[in-house]
This record gives sequence, structure tokens and C-alpha cells, in this order.
Amino acid sequence: MPKDIDQTAAAYTLGILRGAARAAIEARLSSDPALQAKIKLWQENFVAVDLAAGRQAPPAGLFDTVLDAIDAEKTELPGTLTRRAGTGVWSEMSPGVTYTVLFEDPVAKRRSILVRALPGSIYDSHFHNEGHEECLVLEGDLTMGDLKLLAGDFHLAAKGSSHPAATTMSGCLLYQSIAF
Repeated sequence: MPKDIDQTAAAYTLGILRGAARAAIEARLSSDPALQAKIKLWQENFVAVDLAAGRQAPPAGLFDTVLDAIDAEKTELPGTLTRRAGTGVWSEMSPGVTYTVLFEDPVAKRRSILVRALPGSIYDSHFHNEGHEECLVLEGDLTMGDLKLLAGDFHLAAKGSSHPAATTMSGCLLYQSIAF
């Protein structure tokens, strides 16, 4: 924690202290009346500044400028593709089971997907006639017949194979590479 209690109290009040530094202040607050007084003083000062400033509408286009700046940070490395968490369209495979395509390679005829299954959902047995299917369990559990897979487990279904219906007790998130 910084030695200057005034500076520390101001930073805490503004909310710019994060993580361990903020936790250290909060742990100290209940037993440090001097720190409590400094934080209260800074809260009053910042309220006074806020009230004195008056209200002004932001310049036209500011929101779009901020969004453009955020988008600029999403740059790609040459020759790469990045898919951000929370993006993409999820489609239903069966009740309670959805997937989103991460990447599709038309030359290799392979598709990388994420599959999300709700607890208790079932995905019917199917045959792998186009090629092998690779599956990595990222979260939860997946059961196919007597085979139970947990987070971190990898499963390969070779071309020409089939497996029994798949189900999950707690729900799961899977990464799959499949042929099409």
C-alpha cells in the first residue's frame, strides 16, 4: 500500500485501486479511523467537484468513437483468426444441446465447433461416415454408454464408427473437430 495516506484514500475513492491493493485498504478500513476520515474527505471533495461541474451532453459521435477504439483493439495477427468469447451464433442440435462454429476449413473438410449441453440433455447416437470426430471435454461430464468423460478428457470417434446416445448429468462444454 502506498505510504501517502491522502493519495491512497483518493485512489480508493475514485475506484482506481484494484485487486490486492484495494483488498488491503478494505481490510484496514474498519480499524483505521485516519484512513476512514481521509476517504470520507475525498468522497465529499469529489461530490463537490461533480456538482460544480454541471451537466453537459457528450459531443455527437462520442459513443461511436469509443466503439471504434474498442474495435481497433481487436486486431488480428497476420494469418490468424481470433474468435472472442461470447460472439457467434448458437444453433440447436437437439433439445438442450447447442453448438457454434469456430472455424470451417473447406479444403480439409473439417469444422471446429463448441458444443454446450444442458444437464440431463441427450444427443442421439450417430454414425461417423464423413471422417473422424475429435472431442475434448472443457467443462462438465459426458457419458456415452459405459464411457464417462470429464473435463480434460479427449475422445476420438474414428471414421466408420458410431457411439451410443450421449448424455450429461451436470451439463458440459465440448470442443469438437468434425469432418463434413
